[in-house]
Amino acid sequence: MDDLFSTELKELIAKSREVALSLGYDYISTIHFFIADCDINRQTAIMNFAFSDYNEFTAFKKGYTLQKTDFFDFTDESLPLTKEAEEVIGMLESERIFYKQTEVFPCHFFIAALKNKNSLLFECYKHDEHALDNLITYYKTLGAFEKSKMSEEQIAKEYYMPNIKNKSGFFSRMSKIFKKGK
Repeated sequence: MDDLFSTELKELIAKSREVALSLGYDYISTIHFFIADCDINRQTAIMNFAFSDYNEFTAFKKGYTLQKTDFFDFTDESLPLTKEAEEVIGMLESERIFYKQTEVFPCHFFIAALKNKNSLLFECYKHDEHALDNLITYYKTLGAFEKSKMSEEQIAKEYYMPNIKNKSGFFSRMSKIFKKGK
């Protein structure tokens, strides 16, 4: 699936590893993705959605900073993802399909994280019952869902017609969804 990851998402994944290490963690969670996206600070970054100013973000980040630990052993290794971060990454394909895009972007990650009740990012926003709707509106306002938009022909070809990834077309996808629920 990572061949569908956009440059922005790949950059976010790399940055989340750096953030986790700099905050003293030996694993990566959705919070590390969140902080990394705020640090990257591109136009569609979640920073402007989540915080009123940089000082508020700095205080949030400080709250997730552990005592400094020496992680030189991890400099060339990958860090493990938490189970909740893995669950969110597993949801990215469905978010990409729902928004009819050819690539997966950071916006898909954060929408999936707020949909996943196990995610640490969901935990931060559980008091706000409108957080997910507000985030989707935020991304729509920024035009995040207009990047790499699939044409109707591409959608039909990739999702409804049988192909290499999708042997039986639409029915194959639907059967996989229902099998997961059992």
